[in-house]
Amino acid sequence: MTNDELKLIWLRESFPWMGNHSGYELVCDLIPELQPGKYQSVWKNSKPLSKITKRLLAPVTKKVKNSATYNETSAMQELKTLWNHLSSSWNLAHVVYLERTLGILPQWKQRLSYKLFATAHQPAGLWRMRRHHPKMLSSLDGLIVLSSKEVAYFEQYIPNRVHFIPHGVDMDFFRPLTDKEKIIAQKPEPRCVFSGTWLRDLETLAQVIDRVIAREPRIEFDMVVPIDKRGNPYFYRIARHSQVKWHAGISDEQLRDLYCQATMLVLPLLDCTANNALLEAMACGLPIVSNYVGGIPDYTRDSFADLLPVGDADGMVDTIIRLANNPQECAQRGANARAFVEKNLTWEKIATQTIEVYQKILAK
Repeated sequence: MTNDELKLIWLRESFPWMGNHSGYELVCDLIPELQPGKYQSVWKNSKPLSKITKRLLAPVTKKVKNSATYNETSAMQELKTLWNHLSSSWNLAHVVYLERTLGILPQWKQRLSYKLFATAHQPAGLWRMRRHHPKMLSSLDGLIVLSSKEVAYFEQYIPNRVHFIPHGVDMDFFRPLTDKEKIIAQKPEPRCVFSGTWLRDLETLAQVIDRVIAREPRIEFDMVVPIDKRGNPYFYRIARHSQVKWHAGISDEQLRDLYCQATMLVLPLLDCTANNALLEAMACGLPIVSNYVGGIPDYTRDSFADLLPVGDADGMVDTIIRLANNPQECAQRGANARAFVEKNLTWEKIATQTIEVYQKILAK
C-alpha cells in the first residue's frame, strides 16, 4: 500500500466511564504511527443536541434506525462525516462502534465511492433479540468482531468479510507493582475487585459475596460502580456488608491502584465479547475468577483464569477462598496473566492486525 492509498476516516466516540488509558479508541491513536496515510476522526457529540437540531434529525434517524442505541447524535455524526468528504475525500470509513453509529453512510457508499468498515462490540445474543438489526451489516466491506465466537453469527450475513481481532490493553499504564511499591501497598487481608455493570451477573455476584463473607469474613471486596448505576436491588444486598468498599469517579491512576492492590479480579458475567476490566486486571497481574462465556475464553488461559459456568455461585465461592488462602498460587497466576497480555494483547499487535485488514479491503 502506498502512502496515498489509505485515506481513512474514523467515526469515534468517547465514554465518560472510560479514562485515557481504557477502551477501543486507543487503536485509532496508534495506527497512524505504524502506517503512513491520511487520517481523520469525526467524534460523536458529547453534549446533548439542541431541541431544534433533534427535531430536524428525528425523521432521518427514524428512517435509518437499525439499533436500539442509534439516535439523533449518531445521525449528526454521520452527516458530519459525509460533509467532510466534500472537502477532504477519504476512501475508507471505519465505524468504530457499529451498534451506536451506522445508519446513513450505507446510502451514500456507491455514489461517493468509499469502502465501509466497522467494529462490532456487542455479543450475538443482543443481535438475535433484535436490539441491533442484521440488515445494517449488508453494506459493510469488512467487520471486526472482538470474540471468535461471534464470527459464525456475522458470517451468515456478510460471508468472508468478518475478522476476529482481539481488544487490546495499555500494558505500559496498567502494570503490576514493583517490589518497592508492593511493600508500600501491602495489605494484610485478601481483596477482590469487581468493576462495571453492563452484562454483569449481579445476582450471582450478590450470592458470592454473601457466601464468601459468611465463610471468610476477612476477605474484602472493592466495587468500581458509577453512583448512578447502583440502583439495582442486588447492589443494595451487597452494600449490607462492611467488607465491601465502593468506588466511583476515580482517576486512571486510582483505578490502576485498585487492581494492583487486589488479590484477584472477581467478574461474574452473563455474556460479553471483550471486557476492559478483565484486560486491565490481567495487565496488572491479577488472577481471574469469571465465567466461561462469550469472548472470555479468547482472552484467558487456565494458567491464570478460573472460568465457571454462568450462575455457578458455589464454584466461584470455592475458587475465591482457595486463592485467598494461597498467596503463592495467586502470585504465579498473576504473573501468567501479565505474560499472556505482553505476548498477545498489546495495542501495537492489535493495530498491526487492523492495518492488515484495511489493506485487504482496499485491495479488492
